This record gives sequence, C-alpha cells and structure tokens, in this order.
Amino acid sequence: MGQLKLINILREIKKKISYINPNFEFEWPEAKRYPDFKNMGIKGWIEKASSGYTVKYSEIKDVLGNVDLEFDSLDKNKKSRFQSAFKSEKIEMPIVVKFSETDYDLVAGNTRLSGLVNNGIDPTVWVVDIS
Repeated sequence: MGQLKLINILREIKKKISYINPNFEFEWPEAKRYPDFKNMGIKGWIEKASSGYTVKYSEIKDVLGNVDLEFDSLDKNKKSRFQSAFKSEKIEMPIVVKFSETDYDLVAGNTRLSGLVNNGIDPTVWVVDIS
C-alpha cells in the first residue's frame, strides 16, 4: 500500500466521514443532461440509479471525466454547504455514470468530491452502471 493511500485512509478514519446515499430525485436535473437518463424519465432514472454501487474515487479517477478539483474556484454557496456537511461528518455521495470500463462521468456532486479530495480524503462515490 502506498504511503499517500495510507495517509488518506488514516485521515478518513480520523474524520469519521459517514456517506449518505444520494438523493436521486433531487439530482434529476443533473442526470437528465445525459440522453440515456433523460429517455428513461425521472422514474426510470431513480430505479436505475437506486441499483448502483459504491467505489472509491481513486479506483476510477483516471477514467472519470467532468471533474473540477479546483475547490476554491467553485460556487460559494455550494462550498458553504459542503463545509457544513464536512463538519457534521455526513456527506452525500457524488454520483458517477459508468459508460464502460474506461469511461465514467461525474453526474452530480463535484463540490463534495472536490472538497473531500482537497481535505486529503479518497471519497466514496455512487456508480450508476449503464455500460
């Protein structure tokens, strides 16, 4: 195990982050940017997304698109919400869509993902597999 990975695991244990399942209905406006999800409609999206699974960001980061890790440049209100959630140690998982083994895209939760990474944590993300 690499030293950086061990440091990140220790930070996460120390911080005791509890991950909350995504609110798929709330994230529908983000999801419907993708034709596959838009064609399913909100009910189909919620059903498909609910059958997803979790992975660590580090496992897919090299094939994950649509990510902005420049936390300081992100929306002030979203950063404030993240910081409150981070203090409470309860974070809703970002949502990722899997198109193939080499093609993932961040659907929702960029500020959460960026905030966690910038705090030295390897976030858990929710994957909706449409491969």
